[in-house]
Amino acid sequence: MKAYGWVGALGSLVLYGLAFAIPASREFAASWAWPALVVGYAALTSALIGWMDRAAKGSPMGFVAAVNGATAAKLLVSASVVAVYLVAKGPHPVPFALGLFAAFAWNTVRFVWVSQTLNRNPTASPPEKAAE
Repeated sequence: MKAYGWVGALGSLVLYGLAFAIPASREFAASWAWPALVVGYAALTSALIGWMDRAAKGSPMGFVAAVNGATAAKLLVSASVVAVYLVAKGPHPVPFALGLFAAFAWNTVRFVWVSQTLNRNPTASPPEKAAE
């Protein structure tokens, strides 16, 4: 597993445990929804990172399209998940929405970090061609 995979797993564990440290969210953290949310976002981000990694080996436009598509996918999935949960009147709506935002924020930081790492790969034209 690459370094960002280990960092992602460790960050998700910290995020999971942090919910138990906040008194208002302890009951929600003990439910099935919190681990499902954390694991689901980690899996979604890992799949999108894989897509972005494959696109980085191709053309620069493919990489940009993958990053934009992954960002749009995460936003649409987030909006859909919170809307369905709230319309279904799931328990603990405020901790769920805040937890979803925390999982989204952590995985977005992870996604941006990986995209910047992949973007630094030497796929651009060589320096001698750039000087011409």
